[in-house]
Amino acid sequence: MKSALNVCLFLALATGLVAQTSKAPKKTTNRQSAAITAADVQALRDAIAAQQSALQQQQQQIQELRDQLHQKDQTAQQAQTAASDAANKADAAQAAASQQQQSVTELKDDVSDLKNNLANDIITAQESQKESHRLNQEIKLLGKVKLSGDLRIRYEPFFGGGAITATEPALRNRERYRLRFNMNTNITDDFAAGFSLASGDIGDPISTNQTETGFFTRTPINVDKAFVVYKPHYLKPFTLTAGKFAYTWLRTELIWDNDLNPEGGSAALAWDWKKGFINHFGIVAIGTPIWEVGGGPDTYMVGGQVQTGWNLGPRLKLTADGAYYNYDNADAIAQNQVGGNGFATNGLPTTAGGTFGFGGSTNTNNVGDINGKRSYASKFGMLDAIARLDFDTGNKRWPVYALIDFVQNTEACGNLGVFVRAGVAPPTCDPHQRHGYWGELKAGQTKNPGDLLLGYTFARIERDAVLAAFNFSDLRQPTNVLEHRIEVYYQAYPHVQFGWTGLIGRQIITSQSTTPERWLKRFQFDSIFNF
Repeated sequence: MKSALNVCLFLALATGLVAQTSKAPKKTTNRQSAAITAADVQALRDAIAAQQSALQQQQQQIQELRDQLHQKDQTAQQAQTAASDAANKADAAQAAASQQQQSVTELKDDVSDLKNNLANDIITAQESQKESHRLNQEIKLLGKVKLSGDLRIRYEPFFGGGAITATEPALRNRERYRLRFNMNTNITDDFAAGFSLASGDIGDPISTNQTETGFFTRTPINVDKAFVVYKPHYLKPFTLTAGKFAYTWLRTELIWDNDLNPEGGSAALAWDWKKGFINHFGIVAIGTPIWEVGGGPDTYMVGGQVQTGWNLGPRLKLTADGAYYNYDNADAIAQNQVGGNGFATNGLPTTAGGTFGFGGSTNTNNVGDINGKRSYASKFGMLDAIARLDFDTGNKRWPVYALIDFVQNTEACGNLGVFVRAGVAPPTCDPHQRHGYWGELKAGQTKNPGDLLLGYTFARIERDAVLAAFNFSDLRQPTNVLEHRIEVYYQAYPHVQFGWTGLIGRQIITSQSTTPERWLKRFQFDSIFNF
């Protein structure tokens, strides 16, 4: 563009010079040149000056034209750049529009997917909420579970015993253990449940001891308890217990062994008062199936107990309870009970006419035989009275209590008519041998390390006073027996206890058992671990 402007400028100057030259006078002769005057020279000078001025104007115009062309060139370049930018922006806008359209389409799809996912998430959240609620309930229930148990290791030697007219039996040494595991929980404010597992012979209802014998074979673990307790919050004095449960009434081992857990149901109403002459009153009803069969009479026990508690002074309390236990069709017990320990069998006949076969105690009640079936000479309707005095000695580690339990079988020898009607000679039975006596005196406790418990028990149980199948398993024999028990327990550590028990017993001399016996001395050395 600048080259073109220079050419134009050169042509303009050349044109102006030519024009001036054409207007100048032609050369003359000397005579003519002599005629040029000063005026002519001045005129020429003026013409040249005018020409120079015109040339300057033209140069100025050319410069202005150059500036305009340069500005236009810049404007054109800017316009071209702007056009290029506009084109790029247009392309970008078009691409953006296309991408936006695609994004809108994708967004619509995403919104649709989101709606579906949201619906699924709502359903999942509802299900998760239900599952979370269920888990929370289970965790809450689990938090109420109470686990406990104990392990007892026992060494037990036997001395003496036997008729004084015979050779004294050899010393017997026996080692045993007892393992128990308990679970209890409050399901709701009104319901509780629990179960226990225990070692021992499945055929022995009155012991959870397992003798260490049997050539190292494994030993059984059995369901010892499985129960539900209903205690409505709107009727707090009432309690209903069902299943296989711990005793719901006060008793001693005169009638019921500590390891026996009855089955069936128990309903109780009880009220307690902290102050006043009477501090407790309760009524307990009991119903326990013992032997259920199809097409024949069942064996069961029904009974009840009235419980009272009395404040006799600031440090003396009295508990006085009366109970009655009535057995129906008790002969099935005699027919299925085998002497000594025995693994329970169902469907295998016993020599006494039964089909189950359980053991644990010698049958020392009066019995006879009717057509190959063992039957009791007595019926069993036992009236039981218990009185217990608790003394507060002022020393928390040395509380003292004294207890006496008296039982009378109100139907002793009441089953002899069955033998008469069957045309069978009735067995020997003395209706006076129907009483049982049990007395305890204990001092101390085993709650904290260093605690000591001392106890003495005396028992006299006549032959038909109680059922021989279910009372204290460690007696010399279940009935027709005299027994002394001495106990010493020491709490050595938390959850660790050591004990010694001495059992000294022999049978009562009667018209049926006329031979005197040596006292059988049975010592029990225990190590007990609670968890």
